[in-house]
Amino acid sequence: MKKITNNHGIDLPLAVWLLQNGYYSGADKAPEGELISVTSLMKPTRQAILSRMVDEAQEEMDLADLVASRMGHGLHDSIEGSWKNEQHVREALKRLHYQDKVIDRIKVNPDPKELDKDDIPIYLERRGYLEIAGIVLTGQLDFSINGAYRDFKSTSTYSYTSGSKDEDYILQGSMYRLIMPEYIWRDTMRIEFIFTDWAKYRAKADPTYPQARVAHKEFKLMSEIATQEWIHDKIDDIKTNVRKLKNKGQDGMVRCTDKELWRSADTWKYYSNPETAKKKGKCQKSFENEADAMIHLKEKGKGEVVKFPGEVKACEYCPAFSVCEQRKEYFPDD
Repeated sequence: MKKITNNHGIDLPLAVWLLQNGYYSGADKAPEGELISVTSLMKPTRQAILSRMVDEAQEEMDLADLVASRMGHGLHDSIEGSWKNEQHVREALKRLHYQDKVIDRIKVNPDPKELDKDDIPIYLERRGYLEIAGIVLTGQLDFSINGAYRDFKSTSTYSYTSGSKDEDYILQGSMYRLIMPEYIWRDTMRIEFIFTDWAKYRAKADPTYPQARVAHKEFKLMSEIATQEWIHDKIDDIKTNVRKLKNKGQDGMVRCTDKELWRSADTWKYYSNPETAKKKGKCQKSFENEADAMIHLKEKGKGEVVKFPGEVKACEYCPAFSVCEQRKEYFPDD
């Protein structure tokens, strides 16, 4: 277990809340075999392997680093609690103008075998298991309604507008459907976004910006065959790289890609004064490609163009940070 620090002097009421561990792995109910969660399987292969080499007892974590995770868990707990309160659900649906005959059909966490054909089942925090590719794959859904998967994300508006995580959402939902067909059988899913940085003035000025603090996106899930193929390929990739690690060390392993590293794009900066460039001072103009930068330099007839490699961000959040040799290229120990 990691050593906890409190470098920012977080007060006791919040400190205890931040250290609440609401995660349940389901290991006690899992079939025999190596248990791997969907979220773990989705991690970069290098991270998935090297994170197992980390001695947790030697690691530190500051309380402030737990805020985002705890807020996410708190949000999920609150949503789940609202749906488990039958009286509240009925009152809320009435205020939303649903008729009694519809409300009466809604069943929360029912036994799938006892459902009538007209029932509308809603499942909360259900965990499932699937033996596949020599492992036991497990996942826990947040919410499904009448066979359609939902997931709740407390996140920035950038995640919504950029679509940077859309592929991950689809992959996770597809694996959950494969694992838990009794709860998820529709071929579309939704991500429900609750934004942490939403600004009303931006919504008024930009029609592509989320128009409210909550929004959703709908995605088509992968086919069952495509999902199974992805799982088999990923397990094979992990096994192959475990062998490479044993035989050749980390140099023989797959490297994290720029996408997995959350690397920003390279930039080329023009400086009219080469001395300013040496001191990494303020540039006169920045370019997304070298060709445009060199054209500008030629037009000016003086100065210098300096390439700035894209910044790597993912390493700082990676559980394998302390043992990964690739990380040292971007974040040296010294």
